[in-house]
Amino acid sequence: MKTILVTGGAGYIGSAATKKLIDSGYKVVVIDNLFKGVLGLVDSRAIFVKCDLMDRIALKKVFDSHDFDLVIHFAAYKDAGESMINPAKYSENITGSINLLDEIVSHRVSKIVFSSSAAVYGDPEYLPVDELHPTNPTNYYGFSKLKVEEIIKWYSNLNGLQYSILRYFNVAGDSGLFYVDPDAANIFPVLMNFLIGKTDKFVVYGNDYPTPDGTCVRDYIDINDLVDAHLKCVDLDSNEIINLGTSNGFSVLQIIDAVQSVTGKKINFEIGKRRSGDPAKLVANFDKAKKVLGWVPRVSLNEMIESMWRVYKALN
Repeated sequence: MKTILVTGGAGYIGSAATKKLIDSGYKVVVIDNLFKGVLGLVDSRAIFVKCDLMDRIALKKVFDSHDFDLVIHFAAYKDAGESMINPAKYSENITGSINLLDEIVSHRVSKIVFSSSAAVYGDPEYLPVDELHPTNPTNYYGFSKLKVEEIIKWYSNLNGLQYSILRYFNVAGDSGLFYVDPDAANIFPVLMNFLIGKTDKFVVYGNDYPTPDGTCVRDYIDINDLVDAHLKCVDLDSNEIINLGTSNGFSVLQIIDAVQSVTGKKINFEIGKRRSGDPAKLVANFDKAKKVLGWVPRVSLNEMIESMWRVYKALN
């Protein structure tokens, strides 16, 4: 039985991955600083250790206590807009990852699966974006992810560490854990908070982008599809950088229409200023994931919305 360390395993994606890994027969150790993670989301069959990647002493103790076969690294701050205002906070994404990689190498762990982001691409030169597209992040969050990718590749070159780097597009949906984002910044949880009356307005950040309706276009992938791709990486025997998306782009206004259609509720919104660092359009080419992992996305946009709405309407 392989033993897997999951960093950020009390978060939205990490907790879903932890459950699926355990269901698939792996032993899982979870570390999370609980800054945003929720302890109650961590599968009771996992070993949980409260640990911040910036705490090298605590991190070393975790590695000294277990013989890990690989690490799945989710832990990071994630808010592109905030990263432009508070870059020092997002620099910890880089420093914490270096601390983690040092322990991985010193304890002879053979592999890392890294949660990266489509934010590394910046404004696309062509669409859909494949893995050969130039990387030129337009926000500091994307920069932090790109730097960690580069550092992982250096550690691989110098120490033989094997890696799978997964570049996520926009993740949505519910994994069955009824996750509620405690600090909503992404469009779906923000819309859900509006629908249940937690907020009194929804702001569309800019309507003057070079897109059909003037609002940003993004590619949305369901969390269950995303987690399945991680499990396929556990036994992958090559170093890869892989996009995880659907090749379907939806604008902010299209998302609003879809949410209204699924929930039967009206969304009154206002147009605000653009957010710094937001590309106009970002859509994935996932051909490599299909070829290398045998992976294809299966969950539709409406199914993502339905699963999230079940969670949030239960809060009323």
